[in-house]
Amino acid sequence: MEKTKKKAIGRWILLALLLILALVLLVNRYTVRQVWCNLFSPTLPLDTSTDWDGGKSYEHLAYAADSEAQYLDLYVPDTDTPAPLFVLIHGGGFAFNDSQSRQAQFMYRYFRDHGFACASVNYRLSTEAAYPAAACDVKAAVRFLCRHAGEYGFDAERIAVWGESAGGYLATMTALSAPEAYSDTLCIGETEEERFAMPAFDALVDYYGCIDFVTQRGNFAEEGLVSWIPTVANGWANEVLGDYGSLEELWFRKNYGDWGEEEKVGASPLRRAQRQDNRNPGLRTLIVHGDADITVSHLQSVELYEALMKNGEDVTLKLVPKCKHADDRLFTDELLAEVEAFLWASFEK
Repeated sequence: MEKTKKKAIGRWILLALLLILALVLLVNRYTVRQVWCNLFSPTLPLDTSTDWDGGKSYEHLAYAADSEAQYLDLYVPDTDTPAPLFVLIHGGGFAFNDSQSRQAQFMYRYFRDHGFACASVNYRLSTEAAYPAAACDVKAAVRFLCRHAGEYGFDAERIAVWGESAGGYLATMTALSAPEAYSDTLCIGETEEERFAMPAFDALVDYYGCIDFVTQRGNFAEEGLVSWIPTVANGWANEVLGDYGSLEELWFRKNYGDWGEEEKVGASPLRRAQRQDNRNPGLRTLIVHGDADITVSHLQSVELYEALMKNGEDVTLKLVPKCKHADDRLFTDELLAEVEAFLWASFEK
């Protein structure tokens, strides 16, 4: 009798769930599609071995002396001529992860085996230092790498930068901003004057970066996504937020309502692109974003693409169907081979 009762209750629960799903489908099929893609995204195997016989590894190389977080991991392959430099910047909402994040490992493990010197940059997180510390750290790391190219045996005359999520923001800001911008961090061994000596990048690869803190607030509504879905999906960040409403507010140490117009504009790679403020003439840009991303809307990438296109710059946008934020399928050998081809073409231009 008890078993029959449990079965009946189970049937009623299942029926109720099906009715709720049917109602949501009728009201907003797009939201259901996005949630489904996020819940059932496949995971790819990641090689986590520490042995690499294709070249030399230099891990935990300090590039600045303000914090223990200011280090990078460098992998230089054995090649007939010095390999081009590919700078990798991890994501994590400015508050999480490090240079050995899952996504950074996918990148350097592929590209070091395909002829690139890969430098995965660690930087001060927002839990340690406020804006613009992370951006300053990335630029200092790049200058450090260029100063020591001969010592480590790579070609700093050919240089590209990649970042994902918050790292996509940092990579884009690094590539689009003037040399004197975000130069507060001195790299080891340089003088005050030398901190403005940033190299010209050949290529920028932005993976689902947050590009404008202002427009991102309305992007999901533009998509037609039910408003509470991103809030629930990104609840993992609550552990560090404290009194702040979002990860970017934590980074700024200021709630959004208190931001001035100068802060909103100055901290936006999109606004730089719209002002034609690209200080890297000849820069080629590749933007990759999953169209089921409910952490950073793919419209962020569309906006950057449109701004760069309007300026007549060389930019490509690849929206990958049914992929969520930091989706493993954005790091398949097939897709990374496309990125590789883009990079080699950028170096040969």
